[in-house]
Amino acid sequence: MLGTTSFGGDLGPLPPVRASGRPWPGTPGSLMRRMVAVAIDISVAVVCLVGPLLWILDPVLDALDQPVEQERAVFRLTAVLWLTAFGLLYSPVCVSRWGGTPGKRAMGLEVVRADGGAGRLSYGKAVLRHAVNVVTYTVTPLTIAQVTAITLSEDKRSVADKSAGSAVVRR
Repeated sequence: MLGTTSFGGDLGPLPPVRASGRPWPGTPGSLMRRMVAVAIDISVAVVCLVGPLLWILDPVLDALDQPVEQERAVFRLTAVLWLTAFGLLYSPVCVSRWGGTPGKRAMGLEVVRADGGAGRLSYGKAVLRHAVNVVTYTVTPLTIAQVTAITLSEDKRSVADKSAGSAVVRR
């Protein structure tokens, strides 16, 4: 199809670049869609993080009949490792491989490179984007800056998008 670009073909071709001067195809994703996508992803994260720890690890540690201090130490270490692995895999892999997390895909959004190049973000850029998002959504003044950047900027890019050279577009 003339004037369209496909990024992996899984969601179909991207709309043509508009006359707005943005180098990436598609229209920016709205704040509301992005917020619902974040809510979906937080729900997935809670189930994936808490579920295995409470439903698998805790009963296993109880069955081993070790001292409480040792059980707590093993539980804490496993929780930190599990959280770190999840943080380095869930969002960065989803964004670099499929263009978005399950929440973004459910809301019809995709993360694209803002430089107009073909393809997805690299894994390293996706990790950077995720790390900046985690920091900005955990510190309230930075959350306000993030929402303001998405709402008021012409290109609707967040602080994390600008740092990683990405844009969130509606599919």
